[in-house]
Amino acid sequence: MRPMRFFVLAALLVVFAVCSPAPAMQPIGGDLGYYQVTTDPTGADAYFDDSYQGTAPIKIEVFTTGTPGHTLRITKTGYQDHTQTIAGNPETGETIPVYVALNPMPGGDQGYFQINSVPGNADVTFDGRYVGETPVTVQVSVTGTPQHTVGISLPGYDTWIQTYSRNPAPGGTVTVQAYLQPAQNTGSVYVTSVPTGATATLDTGDSYNTPCSFPVVPTGTHTLTVFMSGYQPYYVSLKVDAGQTTTINAALTPVATRGNLQVYSSPAGASVYVDGNYYGTTPATVGNLAAGTHTVSLRLAGYAEYSTTVSISAGSTTAVNPTLSSSPSYGSISVTSTPAGAGIYLDGTYQGKTGLGQPFNIVSMQPGIHEILLSLPGYQDYSATITVNAGVITPVFVKFVAAPAQEDGNINIASSPSGAEIYVDNVYQGYSPLTVHNVAAGTHTVLMKLSGYDDWQTTVQVTAGQTVPVTATFTPPPTPTKSGAFPAALLVALGAISLLVRKCRN
Repeated sequence: MRPMRFFVLAALLVVFAVCSPAPAMQPIGGDLGYYQVTTDPTGADAYFDDSYQGTAPIKIEVFTTGTPGHTLRITKTGYQDHTQTIAGNPETGETIPVYVALNPMPGGDQGYFQINSVPGNADVTFDGRYVGETPVTVQVSVTGTPQHTVGISLPGYDTWIQTYSRNPAPGGTVTVQAYLQPAQNTGSVYVTSVPTGATATLDTGDSYNTPCSFPVVPTGTHTLTVFMSGYQPYYVSLKVDAGQTTTINAALTPVATRGNLQVYSSPAGASVYVDGNYYGTTPATVGNLAAGTHTVSLRLAGYAEYSTTVSISAGSTTAVNPTLSSSPSYGSISVTSTPAGAGIYLDGTYQGKTGLGQPFNIVSMQPGIHEILLSLPGYQDYSATITVNAGVITPVFVKFVAAPAQEDGNINIASSPSGAEIYVDNVYQGYSPLTVHNVAAGTHTVLMKLSGYDDWQTTVQVTAGQTVPVTATFTPPPTPTKSGAFPAALLVALGAISLLVRKCRN
C-alpha cells in the first residue's frame, strides 16, 4: 500500500511542476538604446545584424550592454545596396542618428533634372541636399520616389522653391527654369555699444536701448546717434543694402562733467534744438551735455518758436516744460522728403535735415515769398519758391528723383577731440567721426568746427570707388600776451632824462 501512495505522490509532483507557470526570463543585455535610421530616398528596407527591421525612416532598439558592433544593410529597388558597420552601442536612452544616401543603379533606369536660373550661379538644393550652382544637372532613378523638391537661392533675391511629383523617363530630362525675383529694398541695422544700455536713434526717428535692432530700414544712407549719460555722443553715417544687416559697434567715450536735459512741451511733438543741434521731438531726453549754460529752442508748426537758456549741472537732470504760444502773425513750413535725410536750405541758410517719418518744422517765418532748396546725395536737388502766410502751415513734400549714375567715392572723417561739425564744400554733413558717402570724384573742401578751438580746413582728392581718410587735430586759439606797465614807465623815464639833459646844456 505504501509503494502505491509513493507513486501517486510522485505523479502529483510531476503534474504540478509541468502545469505551474515558469518565472519570467529577464532579457539578456540590460537597458535599451536606439539607432534612428533615415535614408534618401525614403522607403528603403533596413536589415540590422541580418535581421529585417522594416522600411526607413525607422528607430531600431538595442541593448546597451549587449555585444558592441553591428551591421546595417539598406536595400531599395533601383538603387545599389548599402552596407556599413556601426561600432559600439548607444548609451541608455540615447538615440544615435544614421543617415544613408543611396546611389541609383547604373544603366537605362536613370533620368535627369536640368536646373537653370536667371540670374545664374545660384545655389541649388535637391531634396534637401546641396548639388551645386546653376546651371546644374542632377541624376535620379526613374523607379525611385516620384517626388522631388528643388530650392534655388542667391543673395539679393527671394529664395525659389518648387516640388515636382514625377520622375523623368529612362534617359530623359526634366528641365527646371527659375526666374529669381529681387528681394525687398530694405535691410536692417544692428547696434551694440560699450557700455550697453545706450539710446540709439536712427535718422532722428525711432530710438531703442542697445543692444538693439532696427528691422526694416530703407536702403541707402542713414545717420545713427548713440547717447548715454556720462559719455560723449556717438555719431555715424551708415549705408544699408537690400537684404543685409549693417552692424554698428559704438565705443562710447566717458565724460567727467556732464549732465542731462529733459524737454517737454504743450502741445508735444515740437522739434528740440540745444545749442543749435537737433535732438528729436518732445518729449525728449538730451544726455551728455557739458555742465554750464545752454540754449534750448523748440519749434512746432503753427506756434511761435520758444527759446530759453538752461543751466546744466554735472551728474544731474534739468527739466524744461513750456507751453507754446500760437503765432497768428507768422507762418510755418513743414518739410518732409522721400527718401529722408535731405539737407534743407531756406533763403540760402541751412536749416537741418528731413527726418524719417517726422516732418522738419521751420517756424516763426515772416509772411511772404521764400526760396527753399533740398539736397540729398545721389539725387537731383529740389528747389522751389513758396509763399508763407500768417497763421498758416505751408507743407513742402519732396519726392526725390535719382541723379544720373556717376562714379562716386567716400570721405572717412575723424577728429581729436570728436564731435566736430563737418562741412564738405560748405554743405553741413554731421558730426565727427563720420563717413560721407556718394561724394563725386574730384577735389573737395572739408571744413570742421568745434567750440573752443580754431576752425580746421583741408582739401581732399576723391577717387571713384575709394574712401579717403581725413583726420583733424584741433588746436586751441593762442592766449593773448598781457601788456605790462613796465614799457610805458620806461618811455616816461626816458622822456624825463631827455628834458634834464637839455636844461643842463642851456
